[in-house]
Amino acid sequence: MTEDKLFKSFQQFILENRLIQRGEKIIVSVSGGIDSMTLLNLMLDLKNRMKLTIAIAHFNHQLRGNESNEDETFIRDYAKKRKIRCFIESTDTNHISETEKLSIQETARNLRYNFLLNIRKSLGYQKIATAHNADDNAETILFNIFRGTGVHGMTGIPVFRKDQNIIRPLLFASRDEITSYAAENNISFREDSSNSKKEYTRNFIRHEILPAIRQNINPNIRGSLLRSSHIFTGLEIFISTANKSLKKKIIRSKSKNELIISRNKFIALPQFSKEQLLYDIAREFCNSEIDYSTITTMLKISEAATGTFSSIGNDVLILRDRNYLIIKRWKRPSAFVYPIKLETEQKFSGFKFKSLKVTKGTYSNNRNIELIDGDLLGKDIHIRSWHDGDWFIPFGMNKKKKLSDFFIDEKIPLLKKLTIPILESDGMIVWVCGMRSDNRFRVTKTTKNIIKLEYKKTKEPAS
Repeated sequence: MTEDKLFKSFQQFILENRLIQRGEKIIVSVSGGIDSMTLLNLMLDLKNRMKLTIAIAHFNHQLRGNESNEDETFIRDYAKKRKIRCFIESTDTNHISETEKLSIQETARNLRYNFLLNIRKSLGYQKIATAHNADDNAETILFNIFRGTGVHGMTGIPVFRKDQNIIRPLLFASRDEITSYAAENNISFREDSSNSKKEYTRNFIRHEILPAIRQNINPNIRGSLLRSSHIFTGLEIFISTANKSLKKKIIRSKSKNELIISRNKFIALPQFSKEQLLYDIAREFCNSEIDYSTITTMLKISEAATGTFSSIGNDVLILRDRNYLIIKRWKRPSAFVYPIKLETEQKFSGFKFKSLKVTKGTYSNNRNIELIDGDLLGKDIHIRSWHDGDWFIPFGMNKKKKLSDFFIDEKIPLLKKLTIPILESDGMIVWVCGMRSDNRFRVTKTTKNIIKLEYKKTKEPAS
């Protein structure tokens, strides 16, 4: 494709997809690489023809040391020389990735797009233009296929994200066409050394898999995947419409942090409908990327026993609770273990615990007070949080019972059971504080050493 043809195709693509209107203010996201610098060049050529206002935005992720800083300097100098308004932000992406417990790639993307969207909204720009091309789209679709994807992953990179006003006016062009155009027009750009590293999954697809497909299977794999993405985009729109109708039938209640689904109505749906509905819901609640394994986990929970739950993203939980599926945002309480000294009162985070010897005693109706046989206690006595698989022999019974089943019988919500203190001695549960003691430690006629236990919740954390 010649220089003139590429620009004409660029204009035609914008017109056909209604990406830009005359007189609009456009932010061009520029990394300094060949794709974004070519996009910037094309947008500047289009500027006078459509009376556009063009600005540059660059995010320095600080991931490549001096290279990252040199990219920033290159863009700053380019904008200054051509008197183009330029927005630049720099952040330690590695640090935020560790703090947020997200991948480097996902963290970088979130930071960059938040930066771009903040500029657009705060300064009155209409659109954000990014330099994704046809090869990027093909790589994205293949990456999603290999990772395990649903319909959404097959749609590829959208030409126009109307919810965020993000446009991709180079999505029609191959990387080879962009490279030729840049050479013919003497467009200066920066080389990103990480693009050649094959250990990155996307780079492996770019340098190994796609060339092999072009050579041995389909020379026009980019075009084929682009056509497929259009088909799946239409299918996704159809599914989205169907999901809106299904949600009205199966959602019992919804708030910002919680969604409750009628399990019986959900289970009755066809398998494909269940999968697509859960994918739609998971995308809404989770800040992390959703793949098919997440949907599989959610489906398993829908079929599991009451009380079964699983994390499906950062601070998002799905729980089977009797006739409902509950999806909620939450922070799992930290596990705790506190050593216990008998015949003392101790303060812990959220509760107080007291133990003392008594000469005699009678069982009380107060569930926060308990009597046990002190001679049956071992040396290692502590209070801890509940563990999956815990069991005890409830007072008055002679058979062991899983604590998870006990909590279900007592109608204890998931979040509460994770905070209930468990008194343990040498690996045996003595008392589920405030609820039930273990029958093995009960006081009998032959008991000589009676220990009175008291448990009390507190509002303030222990100092």
